Amino acid sequence: MRLLARSIAFALLCSVATAQAAPWTYRGTLNDGGAPANGRYEFRLSLFDASGAKSLAYPLTVSGVEVKNGAFAIDVDFGMDLTRFGALKLKTEVAQGGSGFVPLGEPRVFDAKAALGSVCWDTQGNAGTNDATDFLGTTDGEELILKVGNAQIMRFDYPANIIGGSSANGMDTFGGTSQTIAGGGSAAMNCGDELNLSCAQSVVADYGSIGGGGGNYVSGTFGTIGGGDANDVTAKATTVAGGQVNRASAQYASVGGGLGNVASGSHAVVAGGEFNRASGGYSGVFSGQANSATGIHSAAGSGYNNCAGGDRSLALGTSASIRRGSEPGDGTCGTSSGDANGDEGSFVWSDATTLNEFTTSGPNQFLIRAGGGFHLNDSTPASGNDDVTLATRVGSGDADFDLRLVTRSGKEYLAYVIDSSGTLLFNPISLTSGSSRLSVGGGAGGTASLSHGGMWTNASSRTYKENIAPVDGESVLRKLVALPISEWQYKGSTEGTHLGPMAEDFKAAFGLAGDGKSIGTADADGVALVAIQGLNAKLEAELQQSHAQNAQLQTRLELLASRLAALEAAKEH
Repeated sequence: MRLLARSIAFALLCSVATAQAAPWTYRGTLNDGGAPANGRYEFRLSLFDASGAKSLAYPLTVSGVEVKNGAFAIDVDFGMDLTRFGALKLKTEVAQGGSGFVPLGEPRVFDAKAALGSVCWDTQGNAGTNDATDFLGTTDGEELILKVGNAQIMRFDYPANIIGGSSANGMDTFGGTSQTIAGGGSAAMNCGDELNLSCAQSVVADYGSIGGGGGNYVSGTFGTIGGGDANDVTAKATTVAGGQVNRASAQYASVGGGLGNVASGSHAVVAGGEFNRASGGYSGVFSGQANSATGIHSAAGSGYNNCAGGDRSLALGTSASIRRGSEPGDGTCGTSSGDANGDEGSFVWSDATTLNEFTTSGPNQFLIRAGGGFHLNDSTPASGNDDVTLATRVGSGDADFDLRLVTRSGKEYLAYVIDSSGTLLFNPISLTSGSSRLSVGGGAGGTASLSHGGMWTNASSRTYKENIAPVDGESVLRKLVALPISEWQYKGSTEGTHLGPMAEDFKAAFGLAGDGKSIGTADADGVALVAIQGLNAKLEAELQQSHAQNAQLQTRLELLASRLAALEAAKEH
């Protein structure tokens, strides 16, 4: 066999400990026939003093050592403390398949105290370690640095600080504790808010942390930046998850990501988007662009240029604006209402027909701008760009009704109301088409309508009626004659005086339907018509009586005339 051992070494990872009789790992390379060896070999190790003349231990034979691609590792234990000898000489021999041992070069001289004077970590792991004495690290207060390619990749500072990534990444130099930079950054410093990933990272507050990215800065205790670029966390327990040039500057505020977002109110949140602001306490912006929530407990949703300035307000869509309070606050959000709480309790949703602000005029308002139509439970309103349709079911049981309202350029429609039985409804009407200006009814009770000429028409078909009975006109006439008629004026009205009965007197006189607070037009007309009929019947009776009396008088006149004629004839003869 042509066997040659090369690069024989003591491959050790050492931590400080006392010298002791303990196993150590002997690593090297083995060539067989000029090529890296593979297979199982038998090794014999002999230990001598530095001169090589004195044997210090019985030769140690290790069988079945696996050599793979020329590399081998042997656990060695001569059963003694070798560090007390200083320089030692190790003779190595190898055999395979009972062929006999062959020396591997000249015996190697090594400093036992330097190589074995500590408990060492095998690259493949150790067993039976004691955490009090067996550890990787330092015993003084100096930093511990890990390098790859002779470049720093991780630094451990006292107390309990971890700095990964660029060597320029830094911590609080005045004794900060439990600070962490997991990675990222570069050698560049003082990048400010520039969108430049080649910036160093910095944590200067206790318990602050940066996950990665570049140019991020944490100065708030318990502050966290997950990653991204040029993000700042400057107050207690604030968070920026990622993105670019985002800032959380009030305690417990957070920014999820995006670009140029700021959460400057206590417990405020900006989930994402671009150039959004949440400056009110407990305020929030969901996403979108250039949205602001400045009121306490206010929110601006997805969209563009929305402003929730009032406390407990919500703005959505495009340029929906709720006026902010009189306090200086965030001037980027709308105009001031002059009230400390702004237009509080308001909801504004604005469409994208224009970028002009759609703004509240007071607190507790519900405003909607919808140029293409406003529809509830109705996705097919009348055509037109400015239609508004409301078609919704409200209540339950007998109280259910549908309400529909439609407006159109040049036209106005009053939609209809239908109860659960379908007996009451307002028919659609138009100011510019059809024969009626206003229609009411259309169910079993028929329809009442106001014409374009101003004439009110009541439905009165026999088909709409039941329990029909004749009426004593003369009786109604007597009641009508006795009904007080007054001249009066509605309270608070400036339209002048009116003439007519009181509803209470009308109800008492005729006992018709109603609540005694109003008079139905059909009832008033009916009373008048019946009274006319009663008056007509009375006049006809009196006329017939006059005709009979006249006939009697005519007969008497004719008799008198006949007798007069007879007297005159007798006189002549």
